[in-house]
Amino acid sequence: MQLNITIEIQGFGPVVRSCNASMATAAGVALLAILFQLIPSLGEIFQWQRGGSLLTYLTGHLTHWSWNHLIWDLAAFATLSFAAIRLIPQRFLLCLLVAGIVIPLEIALNQPQFETYRGLSGIDSALLGLMIAGLWKLRQTSRFIAAIALIAFVSKTIYELTTGDTIFVEQAQQAFIPATSAHISGFLAGLASGLIPALGRSPQTDAV
Repeated sequence: MQLNITIEIQGFGPVVRSCNASMATAAGVALLAILFQLIPSLGEIFQWQRGGSLLTYLTGHLTHWSWNHLIWDLAAFATLSFAAIRLIPQRFLLCLLVAGIVIPLEIALNQPQFETYRGLSGIDSALLGLMIAGLWKLRQTSRFIAAIALIAFVSKTIYELTTGDTIFVEQAQQAFIPATSAHISGFLAGLASGLIPALGRSPQTDAV
């Protein structure tokens, strides 16, 4: 007599698909950012520019002012993408979309001194916010880690606001001004993307 036992894990399929889609998107973002840096004319075309195409609200994040700028942003993007996808995969794409729109919109409305904007640092901040949201949902010791990450972000933001300098990118060799407001708006967009409950779904299905 043969007994076949089938074990079905409810919701596991959508989580796997979310992970795959998120990883593919993250890889695509990284490759496009490198391509735009390899061909400087593409950076000029796709950077966010005041009064420019609506498409650049999304593509501007993929352009960078220098290889140093790109390397730091990509390193943070890869690390935080891995953590966010691991913790809360079903919110990763939402986070990128919301932050991708909110960041240049905030600059357009509140930062008249900026005529152009480039870089993934705002998106990196959004992924940090998403990661903190994922850690917070796990409770227990994970919330302590989330609190440390939040304190680190606030400290970095205060440093940038008070000094006008950046911690990671070698600003002395760059011809751009740090957009700290982009980091703040990105962080808040990522945090909201992770914490707002999904409609018709229990909160637990968003964390793995």
